[in-house]
Amino acid sequence: MNMREFLVNSEWDAPFFKRLAHNDTGLAAGHQGGMVLPKDLRQFLPSLDEAATSHLTPTTDRYLRAEMFVGTAHVTDGVVRYQFQTWGGTRSAESRITDGFAPLRSRAAENDLLLFQRRADALDRFRLILVKQRTPEFTEISQWVNGRKWGALFPSDAPVNQGQLSQAGTEIATLTAEAFQVVRPEVPRVETRQSRIARSSVFRERVRREYERRCAVSGILIATPTMLHEVESAHVVPVSEGGSEDIRNGFTLTQTLHWAFDRGLFGITLARTIYVPRRVKGMTENAFLRQFENSPISEAKTAGLRVHADAFRWHFEHFVKQWD
Repeated sequence: MNMREFLVNSEWDAPFFKRLAHNDTGLAAGHQGGMVLPKDLRQFLPSLDEAATSHLTPTTDRYLRAEMFVGTAHVTDGVVRYQFQTWGGTRSAESRITDGFAPLRSRAAENDLLLFQRRADALDRFRLILVKQRTPEFTEISQWVNGRKWGALFPSDAPVNQGQLSQAGTEIATLTAEAFQVVRPEVPRVETRQSRIARSSVFRERVRREYERRCAVSGILIATPTMLHEVESAHVVPVSEGGSEDIRNGFTLTQTLHWAFDRGLFGITLARTIYVPRRVKGMTENAFLRQFENSPISEAKTAGLRVHADAFRWHFEHFVKQWD
């Protein structure tokens, strides 16, 4: 697989990059911590509140899940810290990637390229791809870098930025304030790849927040020490079937239960309890699902954002009944 094939992937947003400085590699005399991110690249990363830093709270940060690669070869999965550092509030905030960056930093040299890609359905999950000089991958992407120090790798295809995520949040809030529609009518409009990714990311984050990142069926809550959570946001009526990013069309499930729900292996009744169809629960392989039958689901903490009954009814009719 060449680099373009690797990077142009529907699961990931368009890449942005930085050419690594000597300080970014940890080899400088000052042993600088992590990698400095130019201010221009902050728009492509989750928002941090620079105004929140002071001499009392000199750093503001958040942790990001990171899949790390050298070229197209996977190295490890981990967590990195994205932070603003102000040195006790004495200087303007400098943005850095630190903590957990060592698997790539230890392999990096000055003028290597580091590529970033945000996952298309998440706000806090990235691929970090180190592209070393004198490799076929470096030669291939040099045509797009074209001597620049940082920016969108493909100048005509920028990643989603914070402004677009903010706009998506406004659109979803407006949608949720209207009467619920199970399947929205098709309205011809010009839509960019960025706007689709932004809406998907904001929907998933807001659904997880409403359910406090706990699975609505199993109650499972799993997180890393840096508070990255396993739970996923599931559309009840799939977008491919006309469903929308209305928060009332989503709830939280573990990865396993999300897979099962999307295939109709269980559904939610009008009494808001879990239903396992006859042919599914008759299989010995599905003992895990049987334990939840007739149990009530957990609900969104905001009553007006709970899954609409019509969405669960649609899912039951189109996906669950086939297995009875």
